[in-house]
Amino acid sequence: MRTVYFVRHGQPENGFHICSGNSGAALDPVGCLQARRLGRWFEDKAVSTVYTSPLPRCVQTARLLAAGRIPVREEPELRELDPGLWEGLSFGEIRSLYPAEYAARGKHMGTVAPPGGESFTGAGRRMDGCVRRLLAETRGNVVLIGHGGAGRGWLCAVMGLPSDAVLSVRQPWGGVTVLTCGDGGLRVESVGLQPACYPEDPEIRSLLDRAGTPGPVRAHSRAVAEKALELSGAMRRADRGLLRAACLLHDIARPSGHGHALKGAELLDRAGWPRVAEIVARHHDLGDAPPPEAKLLYLADKLTLGVTGVTLEERFERSRAKCAGPQALEAWERRLGEAVKILKELQESTP
Repeated sequence: MRTVYFVRHGQPENGFHICSGNSGAALDPVGCLQARRLGRWFEDKAVSTVYTSPLPRCVQTARLLAAGRIPVREEPELRELDPGLWEGLSFGEIRSLYPAEYAARGKHMGTVAPPGGESFTGAGRRMDGCVRRLLAETRGNVVLIGHGGAGRGWLCAVMGLPSDAVLSVRQPWGGVTVLTCGDGGLRVESVGLQPACYPEDPEIRSLLDRAGTPGPVRAHSRAVAEKALELSGAMRRADRGLLRAACLLHDIARPSGHGHALKGAELLDRAGWPRVAEIVARHHDLGDAPPPEAKLLYLADKLTLGVTGVTLEERFERSRAKCAGPQALEAWERRLGEAVKILKELQESTP
């Protein structure tokens, strides 16, 4: 049994704003951080060779990952899908200049290609041929460094998903998909996960920037993180690094309004951070069997109004006035009860 690691390149320059396709974009500082972290993660994986798309953002990722320890080989067939006439355009420009084509592709995302370009399915078939050839020619575990478009097209087929579900395949920058290769062919073991439990500070800032999270919300999140870390001394099972990251990101989708906890969790899960996502998802409604980090975030958020510390009584007295009807009041009472229960648990744990 051998292992195939498919890695999407690290975060590229201007990657949020344009259809990069086969451009020469390099990694930005966060992308370099991600590539170096990948290198540390792969140190004990017994990889024989790193195969990479020849595009600069992939080659740079490969070299930082390999760190001179693992041979790196360029493979043209691992390149990104060809976006045709959409190359270098912002997604707003694409919608404006090619409305009919954009709408058609939105209805059949996997099979409709951009004008003059390549579909997800077509790029996936091309990549599948490359992977099969490499596996036939080599032995041992290999790393494939490629792109989100072609990679999703390939993985969609390997996983047996409908072609138009291609965007449901999680493929964040710097994420790793693990496949095993045996007599039955390729089997996907995990999809698009970051090689760490939580993001580092530059990644946190980048995630907030991408989401457009405003300054006052970020300031509140920092205050919540400070309070949660202060409380964590009485809950020693908590991972303080994971707790801090979740606190700093818990209101990432706050501008979206109602349901922002779940929307933020979805965003973070798609970025390859499922443990952070689970904690963020629970910061309004704690749910059953919450991890210790979720309890601490939940309570710290209730003890912080803006950037100011408040008591539970002060916080919930303010929010009770907003309860319009018995359903809202029932939710208010449940949340207050959960917060009081956590606070009591911490007080009883303190010597």
